Amino acid sequence: MDWKKIAPWNWFKDEEKVPVRTSRTAASGVPARVQPGNDPLALFRSDIERVFEETFSRALAGFPALAGYSDLIPAAALQPAVDISEGEKEYTIRAELPGVDRDDVSIEVEGQTLVIRAEKKQEQTEEKEGYHWVERAYGVMQRVLSLPDDADAEKIEASFKNGVLKLQIPKHAARASNARSIEIQEG
Repeated sequence: MDWKKIAPWNWFKDEEKVPVRTSRTAASGVPARVQPGNDPLALFRSDIERVFEETFSRALAGFPALAGYSDLIPAAALQPAVDISEGEKEYTIRAELPGVDRDDVSIEVEGQTLVIRAEKKQEQTEEKEGYHWVERAYGVMQRVLSLPDDADAEKIEASFKNGVLKLQIPKHAARASNARSIEIQEG
């Protein structure tokens, strides 16, 4: 097994390149946050925002009652936890999507880039004499994965059970080696 192939920095290298589609996303498709460019202060601010986004998105994910406050955090921060494993013939990816219905999950592949999107919609209503109570929670989660060169993106299979999305990505059949030995002649 080649551990370099399943290293997180290889799978998540294109994550920032694909914008999250939400109401907070500008018409240009770019999330409403600082784009660092070459300005060191903007780069520093972007790094600080990223740390807060990652920290608070995971904290809010565990408390459905607070999910309504998720628009305080850029939607790019709401990323499902992902486990990646490699077997002899395939890669297996498991993404945790608690509280999400199967119909609200989409998976797209373009080249060697895999995008998992899920939209969580919850609404609770209680009406009794003297009061009317409504609680809503909405959120969009997204992960962008860069598939290894030997992953066969055409044959991906997906299943969804109990809030866990499971993707099985077969590896390409072993390609014949083009290596050959060259004889060295005198002279």
